[in-house]
Amino acid sequence: MNVSGRLRYLRLARLVWKLPTYARMVWGLARDPRTPLPLKALLGAGLAYVLVPLDLVPDVIPILGQADDLTVLLLVLDLFIANAPAEVRQEHALRARNGTAQLDSDLARLRGLLGDRYDQIRDRLPDLLERYGELRDAGAVKAMLADWRRRRAASPNEEATSQVLAGRGDLLN
Repeated sequence: MNVSGRLRYLRLARLVWKLPTYARMVWGLARDPRTPLPLKALLGAGLAYVLVPLDLVPDVIPILGQADDLTVLLLVLDLFIANAPAEVRQEHALRARNGTAQLDSDLARLRGLLGDRYDQIRDRLPDLLERYGELRDAGAVKAMLADWRRRRAASPNEEATSQVLAGRGDLLN
């Protein structure tokens, strides 16, 4: 790996390390009554765009489908934070850095509700991040799609699909 690649990964790691702080800050700003309602609506619209399956670039397209969601979300979050009242933004930034934000207690409540499932989800996050990180490599995407085709063709419930795949294998490769 070259030096610029290492620096890119270090910057990405630094950003990932700060994500909980940013999440606490956004959560605090969204819940604060001093944050203007149009800003909260902007945040809601951005989250709706990410959650609703209708996108500019469909999510079934590897990498690009998720990249447009991520881009919209980052732009909305940047607008939301930058346009929040300065004193409210500073207050929530300080709380987020100190770990005294409301998000911490909300996550504790969620942990209590989900029990063991919360721990399972948390423990699987690194695997998911690694899996999607590998999708930046075109060879990894091709291998993943080929593996998916093999599993789908081998599934006993999908005999018709496997017959179609066997007859049209040249179209899939």
